[in-house]
Amino acid sequence: MSYIVFKLNIQPDVLLNYKKSNDVNYLLFKMIPLAFENVLHVKENKSLYELIPEKIDEETFQKLFMDLEERTVKLHEYYKQVLLQFKKNYNIHYSQDFLNQNENCMNQRRALERKYPGIMKAYELITDEEVDIYANIESDNKVGTGITHLRKFHKIKLYLEKYPQDNALNSLNLIAYYNPHTEHVLVESSSETAAQNYIYALVDLVNGSKSANKHIGKININPIYESISLDGEYNEISYIVVYPNGNPPLDRYNILKNAEAKEAEYKLIGADGKPLKKEPVQEMLENEAKQGYLKSLMAKGEKIYKKIKTLRHIDESS
Repeated sequence: MSYIVFKLNIQPDVLLNYKKSNDVNYLLFKMIPLAFENVLHVKENKSLYELIPEKIDEETFQKLFMDLEERTVKLHEYYKQVLLQFKKNYNIHYSQDFLNQNENCMNQRRALERKYPGIMKAYELITDEEVDIYANIESDNKVGTGITHLRKFHKIKLYLEKYPQDNALNSLNLIAYYNPHTEHVLVESSSETAAQNYIYALVDLVNGSKSANKHIGKININPIYESISLDGEYNEISYIVVYPNGNPPLDRYNILKNAEAKEAEYKLIGADGKPLKKEPVQEMLENEAKQGYLKSLMAKGEKIYKKIKTLRHIDESS
């Protein structure tokens, strides 16, 4: 088993207040563990803080999901009737029962997404084409009502079947540690996706707690990357970097500090449709990513390959 490494970042107003009073160590060693204690159990273990959440009852999810599946099957029947009628006479009529069923299904699915945020990874991994084959969904772009829920529901179902190792339902059911010496969160897992699902759930838990926010404000936790590889040609690259806790390039630090901004979003576009020069972009992105300040990264063109840092053993230097 290995530990996947993430960096905890505090918003600028909170961090600057602690810096002004020379209390940054107090923030790192006392207030952050105290904030975690507001949302889960915390146990000090060899200079690290083990984060121990309450276990989620997966049976509750299964009952809610089965109920939603019954409603979705009925919605699918309504949709097929509308589609058949459209094919016959090019007339689209959504009955009130159909519209009510669609609204109820969407509301119930969104409630599941809020309670089990890890399931939303399905929307990234499962394509419309794949789920249409899986769930035997026939559609027409002119008959749009209902198709979004049908696809999203079945993407979740297929995702849970295909990727059980992602731990999507009980995302916090992993062993993890907060290291105040490095501001890292270390998640024990062999799966990057499972570790990232853990982090998403942990951030939601902390940021949704007024008691935790009272101590440290709202946080974000980003991966520490070992490397970022730009292989191929890229016409456009978009990325977000957060307010730095450490020592970033001075110009970026100054604009975020002076604007009291928590993050900055950038978009690089090649001139006249030409691809970007990769070397300076990769150097800059890797510098931010290795410090845990790169929040998101997207590109038009080839895929960007990212490898999150992993450790075999952890201590106060990790």
